[in-house]
Amino acid sequence: MLYTVFFYRASVEQHMGDGSVEKVRKALEKVFVSWYPAAGRFRINEETGKLEIDCNGAGAVLIEARTDVTLEDLGVLWNYNPFYEKLVPQACSSSSSPEDLSLKPLVVAQVTRFGCGSLSIGFGYSHSLFDGIGALNFLQAWAALSRSRDDHEQPLQQPNHSRELLLTTKASAKESIYNQFNSMPVQDLYGIPTNARASDDKSWEKTLSELCNLNKQGCNLKTFFMNEEALQTLKSKVLASGQLSGNCSTFEVLAAHLWRVRVKALGLNSTTKICLQFPVNARNRLEPPLGKNFSGNAFVMASTSCYVSEVIGEPLHCTVGRVQTAKNAVRDEYIRSYLKALEASDKFFPSMRELTIVSDWKNIPYHCVDFGWGKAACAAPLATPVPQTTYIMQSPDQSNVGVHIRVGLQPDQVDSFQNHLYN
Repeated sequence: MLYTVFFYRASVEQHMGDGSVEKVRKALEKVFVSWYPAAGRFRINEETGKLEIDCNGAGAVLIEARTDVTLEDLGVLWNYNPFYEKLVPQACSSSSSPEDLSLKPLVVAQVTRFGCGSLSIGFGYSHSLFDGIGALNFLQAWAALSRSRDDHEQPLQQPNHSRELLLTTKASAKESIYNQFNSMPVQDLYGIPTNARASDDKSWEKTLSELCNLNKQGCNLKTFFMNEEALQTLKSKVLASGQLSGNCSTFEVLAAHLWRVRVKALGLNSTTKICLQFPVNARNRLEPPLGKNFSGNAFVMASTSCYVSEVIGEPLHCTVGRVQTAKNAVRDEYIRSYLKALEASDKFFPSMRELTIVSDWKNIPYHCVDFGWGKAACAAPLATPVPQTTYIMQSPDQSNVGVHIRVGLQPDQVDSFQNHLYN
């Protein structure tokens, strides 16, 4: 499950009484009419061994809670606080047994009222159900129904739940993922150490859960801020080289910079093979396109790899070029090769020292989700299954424009990461 906590400050203008929480509950019931897969459960197909959604209408979990803690007690909201883990339903994530899949809700939420009158909504969802855009669309539909004064209103944008376009390319049930050498992400990951393997989806769920628990041990979630001036300085430095074929995006520059920063902070040997991967939205890159209203997970991983000595020794614009090449490669054939690799019988998970993952949340404005109390003061992601993943998030503070960078680091890596990030 991926969890995000939305904080809404109490104000004279916004009514946040007990009745507003009841509206949130009723809106969640209504939104499942059109978003019915989210009210289902996972199951393992006994014939194929693959994960499926059983649209059985089992529903979601919604908990109402209270605390004497105030938002002021929490300090800077976008800095991760272990207390945030109490703001999402805990019981739903305690079991890792694949046999319990049919009992686990795919969507959970907790509304918490603070001592100061403010509210938070802790939202959790399975990444096999939604990607970030799908989750945002679900949240916006839910929030719109919560704001509405019309009890019979339905979401304006109807979601597209069809997976047919993603299921047209399949691997043989006995085909190994290691034979998928036409899939660039698999090629790159095959060149670095492996931490976990599994023979099918059923055992993979358990293996991945165990590995993620190991990954979290001793890992501190840190959030860094880069203002607009620093971002423009980085971009100007890259463009001044004149070596790129065109312009470059903020994400491309940051992904390249963060890859170099993390490699330096980890102190990897110069001869080590390393890999950078980042999710790319495939909705409009498939032929025919899936469309913006596709509700499932439509992200595929773009990938580039080299040796530590190369990425550390080359100018930043060269690393940006690697990112752009990887991003531009994500087209219809690439996506179908990627999906075929995911359908293969066995699976593996690489070492998170050699692999850097950077996820772009800048264009997924979670803080704009309005349940009737205005925009969120902050939308804070909690610890993810792979805490070493770096997230780039838009700052909700309009008076200090920039991005927040969330990453999991070991205690002895924090100072080095910060120094290389800002210098």
